[in-house]
Amino acid sequence: MNIGLKFAILGLCVSTAAFATKYEAESATLSGGAKNVNASGVSGTGYADMQEGNITFAGVTAEKAGKYQVTIRYKAGDFKANYIVVNGATSGTVDFEATSNWSDVSTVVTLKAGTNTISLEKYWGWISVDYIDVEPYESSPFKISATPVTPNATESAVKLYSFLRENFGKKTISGIMTGDMSGYTLGADFKTHDDVKYIYTRTGKYPVLVGLDFLFATGPNASGSWNMEYTDKAISIAKGLWKAGGIPAFTWHWKDPLDKDDAFYIQGADNGQGYTTFDFATGFKAGTTEWNTESAAYKGIIADIDHIADYFLELQKEGVAGIFRPLHEAGGKWFWWSINSGDQFAALYRLVYDRMVKVKGVKNMIWVFNPEGSTVTSWNPGSEYYDVLSIDIYNSANDHSSNASAFDKFKSASNGTKILALSENGPIPDVNNMHTDEAVWSWWMPWYSTWNGTWPGQTKDAVWKSNMDDERILSLEDMPGWDNYTADVTPDTTVTPPDSGTTRIATVPRLLGTATTVGIFDMNGHYVGLTTQGLPQGRYIVRQQVQGHIVNTVYLKK
Repeated sequence: MNIGLKFAILGLCVSTAAFATKYEAESATLSGGAKNVNASGVSGTGYADMQEGNITFAGVTAEKAGKYQVTIRYKAGDFKANYIVVNGATSGTVDFEATSNWSDVSTVVTLKAGTNTISLEKYWGWISVDYIDVEPYESSPFKISATPVTPNATESAVKLYSFLRENFGKKTISGIMTGDMSGYTLGADFKTHDDVKYIYTRTGKYPVLVGLDFLFATGPNASGSWNMEYTDKAISIAKGLWKAGGIPAFTWHWKDPLDKDDAFYIQGADNGQGYTTFDFATGFKAGTTEWNTESAAYKGIIADIDHIADYFLELQKEGVAGIFRPLHEAGGKWFWWSINSGDQFAALYRLVYDRMVKVKGVKNMIWVFNPEGSTVTSWNPGSEYYDVLSIDIYNSANDHSSNASAFDKFKSASNGTKILALSENGPIPDVNNMHTDEAVWSWWMPWYSTWNGTWPGQTKDAVWKSNMDDERILSLEDMPGWDNYTADVTPDTTVTPPDSGTTRIATVPRLLGTATTVGIFDMNGHYVGLTTQGLPQGRYIVRQQVQGHIVNTVYLKK
């Protein structure tokens, strides 16, 4: 199925009237300490100070059910984030940048036809709200690259990426994170792991994606027998899972690269578990983000990267591919890799990628950039460094909302060019909510149940069962098997007449009308300019706009 074309056609069919309805905060229902402030220079007679409370706008009307854009007029003394709740269900969080002047921030929600309730509920609180505007929202199509960002990716990695791309927007991959390995015997069937068994016990089906952690692979105690066995068991699970048609997904809780502290948390965020004072910025040349290759920090970082890369190369030799989410929860102030600026983080992420892919030769991973919502743009290492954009969201127990607000924010931040995933969660987003809200995550992955984890238990049995039985949720039993799967690496949409000096090598329907070139891309989806002149010989994708359609053409530059 050519999903890019499908989405483009659907996008063209959406039309909404351009109007907005304003709802004044001073007329809203305030609770929990929120208060009205009479003032001039604002819309209406005043505004509402949220403080530690909630602001509820009742009587929000929608002509028909669907997605709507909510624009919030606000002020905030410093950065805040708060929940937006629609008809009693959490839609997501909204980030409020610090501003001393009245400013606007927008999010997207799903409303039912008729009367709705929209609430701003305290997460951090402490914003002032003048009003909200509600207007219909027009969805735009995704434009996902046909190939992964890794040059010359292995056949297995190409298959895995193609599978993610093919199903994105239509079906969601089920997952579970693993924790304790003590109950798992090295070399045994991955289905015997306690966290994997837990899902089967609840649902009668096994998840496709299993999360694995390099938690004990680096750090001062990494050479200990228990630590090494933990990682060996994770690699064993990855091999068995892939052979069974599943997907291994790797996280790396990276401990102090200088091996001084057996910790990855920073001081104040460790909750008594131990912290590290390692500052990776000491690996840069002073005042830059250029690496000082003679520094202790750089050498420690490189040694750890190479060590993890060797595990990936072991999998690569056996034809196993996987998903890698390095430096996760970027921007969250609890891990050592997030203590500095976005530019410094981006340099570190690029170093991990470049060292593994270009130096060590790791070609079997699908790369994930996993920021906090407020850092999705400012901490971006560059779209050429990752295939998937993901977020971690832990709703309250039995809150199975789609988290559409985060989905739409990440879609906008990536210009619809990346697969979006919910890479960590507590309760799973209900499949009906995801499809109703047009927020269909590529996969979800509740955190483990072992080590006294409570997260899979935050989803009721009935919801587990109904979701795993739904054809729009993929379980391991639904997987075709990697030997039986053929990757689709064709471009997203249709084609138009070739540029001078090129030969079209794909036969597709032709649209009539004037074509405007949007850009030229290499076969990895990287932008290379607006003309093929000056480019070396090879294959390129020419992206053009014709009659409102975005169309792609594969050309051979002679």
